[in-house]
Amino acid sequence: MSDTADTDRPSILVVDDIHANRVAMRRLLAQVDADIVEADSGAAALSACLEEQFALILLDVQMPDMDGFEVAELLSGQGDLSDTPVIFVTANSTDELSHLEGYRLGAVDYLTKPVNETILLAKVRAFLELYRTRGRMQTLLRQVEDYNRRLQLEVEERKRAEARALHRAYHDQLTDLPNRARFYECLEAALTEDPASVALIFVDLDGFKQVNDGHGHAAGDALLVAVAGRLRHGFRAEDLVARLGGDEFAVLLRALPAEGRALAERLASQVVDMLGRPFRLEAEGAHLSAHIGASAGLAFGADHGSGVDSLVAAADEAMYEAKRGGKGRVRVAGASAPDR
Repeated sequence: MSDTADTDRPSILVVDDIHANRVAMRRLLAQVDADIVEADSGAAALSACLEEQFALILLDVQMPDMDGFEVAELLSGQGDLSDTPVIFVTANSTDELSHLEGYRLGAVDYLTKPVNETILLAKVRAFLELYRTRGRMQTLLRQVEDYNRRLQLEVEERKRAEARALHRAYHDQLTDLPNRARFYECLEAALTEDPASVALIFVDLDGFKQVNDGHGHAAGDALLVAVAGRLRHGFRAEDLVARLGGDEFAVLLRALPAEGRALAERLASQVVDMLGRPFRLEAEGAHLSAHIGASAGLAFGADHGSGVDSLVAAADEAMYEAKRGGKGRVRVAGASAPDR
């Protein structure tokens, strides 16, 4: 069934079981700008309504098999068809109860045979104009909906673009780990909230330069990505793993429990252990195995200052102490000797 707004020329359905009546109605309606469709029974009328949408139905009340009231009742229960205006055409003068029944079934008016030409044409033209107006409104509504849909898509794409830009601004391009800017932002927030529940692990790779120089930058990049993958999956959901630059990484431990020192030291040791295992890499179509290590420095917000700079300096110094002590070790800031 076609859409009202897509119909350039409206159609009127004339329903009457008497051929002469249909011919007479067709001649009268020739004066209006509409196509005329005829049906000689209630069943034919219902069939026509299922195939085409009409601006108006002129429905004879007295018909054999299925009268106009029955047709109107069936149309009123057919979704979109219930919106089609129906004018009953009857040869008998109708009392008030008949009118009420017709209106209950969806009729918008009554005409009595013989039909007055002037009244008929006035009513028909009014309903045709209403039909065209509704069509124009539906067209405008679709245009507004299309505009809103396009606008919504643009807004969503802009949000995605902003999210991508924000992600790029706060994440390392190679490893997709949070970058230095994001790391410092999160560290400052964590220290502001509860310095005593914060610890910081600084990690420096041992042997990265040999892989990068010996096998090329592609292999070095592949190694950094692999290191990031191990670190990303080696900590709690509360923790933040970041790449600070080069072969330096940091882990911000947040929301540590009251006895969190042992947990932090265990996590720092796990970093050294997980990065000491061989890496199998693929770079520029070649497969290779890389053996490196890592040195880690650990500092606690409760012991080494609640400020960002002081805590970072303590963890950084502890990491270099670990490297000077023989690499592949963990050093707790302020400790007299490497822990491992």
